[in-house]
Amino acid sequence: MAVHNLMWVATSSAVGMKEVIQSALDWLTGDYAEIKCEKVRSYHGPKMVMMRAYVGNKKDATNAVCHLGADLLNSLGESNQLSDRIDESNTLHIRLDLAALVRGEIHLADESSLEIVKGRIKLEVYPGQDVLQRAKDMLENAASKAYQNDFPISLDT
Repeated sequence: MAVHNLMWVATSSAVGMKEVIQSALDWLTGDYAEIKCEKVRSYHGPKMVMMRAYVGNKKDATNAVCHLGADLLNSLGESNQLSDRIDESNTLHIRLDLAALVRGEIHLADESSLEIVKGRIKLEVYPGQDVLQRAKDMLENAASKAYQNDFPISLDT
């Protein structure tokens, strides 16, 4: 389905609910990710915790993308701004609303989102292939699989 790997990055204050965010990242990736936490300092100085959920196996990364759900995947695939989300290294960038994620909802972040989860989906693109078409095909296939499996699964399950 054209995915090399997947990474989600979230930050939390040192006094934040690290376990809640980690649980949300596990849910978002279908428990396929290896999650690492690192203590860092923010630009303004306070201590923060950065959590990285990485899925390096191609098959697992492809399955983890499906956990975004058919609606969001279809929306991304049909978006006129899809090409703006893909960088020169063939990585699709997605930003999700962190507050919604910990509630078990998956929403793209907007300008009013205070806390976000940054996603990077490394696309499998070979010379001569159109990266935008590969991204659209990947999102369409992932949406189909998400629909068949009723993803995202409820956080309560």
